[in-house]
Amino acid sequence: MQPPAPTPAVAAPASSGERMAVQRARLAQRLPVDPLGIVGLVVLVALWWAVTALGLVSPVFLPPPGQVAQAIADNLFASPYFETYNVGTGGIVGSLVYTVSNVLIALAIACVLGILFGLVSARLDLVRSILDPIMLTVGTLPILVTAPFFLIWFATDRAAQVVLVLLYQVTIIYVFTQRAVANLDPIYEAAAHTLGARRSKILRDVYLVGTLPEVFGGIRIALAGAWGLEAISELLGAPEGVGRVIQALASSSDVPTIIATVLVLAIVAVLFDAVVAGVFGYITRWRAAERV
Repeated sequence: MQPPAPTPAVAAPASSGERMAVQRARLAQRLPVDPLGIVGLVVLVALWWAVTALGLVSPVFLPPPGQVAQAIADNLFASPYFETYNVGTGGIVGSLVYTVSNVLIALAIACVLGILFGLVSARLDLVRSILDPIMLTVGTLPILVTAPFFLIWFATDRAAQVVLVLLYQVTIIYVFTQRAVANLDPIYEAAAHTLGARRSKILRDVYLVGTLPEVFGGIRIALAGAWGLEAISELLGAPEGVGRVIQALASSSDVPTIIATVLVLAIVAVLFDAVVAGVFGYITRWRAAERV
């Protein structure tokens, strides 16, 4: 008589929290944005409306959402109102073009310098000993301290804002690149040496490619911080830009239009981050194959 066949093990049923986490992960993969993020924005706007509707804060300091939305509609693409303050005729969008172009110019230069210096300094101790104190010192200097010097050197020209933002972006990308090289598995370099690769080829095909995911994270952080730095630098002196608009409107205490301008800048920053994240995700799509 043969013994009975063993009963196959039955997996324990997943908890409701685990099932919800799996469903949310699948939904996030199908949708371009996280639905919970949209819910958070809706809740924030609702709280803003409730605070102003109940009179908890004076409209002088916090105007209702409808008033801010009307300010956006009136001044988005063209604004005779802006002309009275000598901040251009293109409205909020016209000022945004100046701000966005400065941020992107600084980011492009920072990517080249930060990645190059980060990769080289991670492999050469002498270069690292020279660059680390400089980068760390520049990264810790407050923008309100450094901005007046750039205004003296470059006046109110575009170069003053670009160089100011560039310094902080280079520092962030430099540090992230160094850490990415340190976190890279040494087996890749050993395999390249075994195959007879030269130092320049290892730097390009092993370290540059292998560190891309972490470097891209540093670029996103540098881009996120650049918007505020650019606006502050424009506040301290610029011919155009969002900061120039805020400075001009502050003299008349036009809080609704100031909030409208800042809100449009925030929306543009979020959209740029989403686009950059999508591009970086496509470039490093090989990471998904590694997880399978």
